[in-house]
Amino acid sequence: MSYLLDTGLLLRIIDRKDSQHDIVIEAVRRLIARRAALFIATQTVAEFCNVAMRPIASNGLGLPPFQAVRLLELEIEPQCSVLPEVDGALGLLKRLVATYGVSGKQVHDARLAAIVLAWKVEAILTLNDRDFRRFALEGIQIETPATIIAGSQ
Repeated sequence: MSYLLDTGLLLRIIDRKDSQHDIVIEAVRRLIARRAALFIATQTVAEFCNVAMRPIASNGLGLPPFQAVRLLELEIEPQCSVLPEVDGALGLLKRLVATYGVSGKQVHDARLAAIVLAWKVEAILTLNDRDFRRFALEGIQIETPATIIAGSQ
């Protein structure tokens, strides 16, 4: 099975102080043990950098750029392949936005769903399953770390 990891997971992987760090790490370990293909998108890399480098006072992690990039390279990229931009994703994004009435910040989620559809990735692994559920109608499986762990037992 193949999974696109959402930005929130990437941030929890590197932030050992986060209350969801352990469950995210365990879910990723279980997917690796199942030989699942794990992916990230260039969008999730950009969002990761945005939050990782944003000041703590502004809801970020306050990391200097070199450290954020290094953590991405050491903690995330060895487990996940990066999906480059692909022709067709823009058309899919526009269709998803129009079909599901997506607006505001949720357009970022629609863009990830479009990337998943364009690359034929089977699932999105996210902590934000509520906003992605609408895209299950497109044949995308929506998983959380908790559902991955529960499914392994």
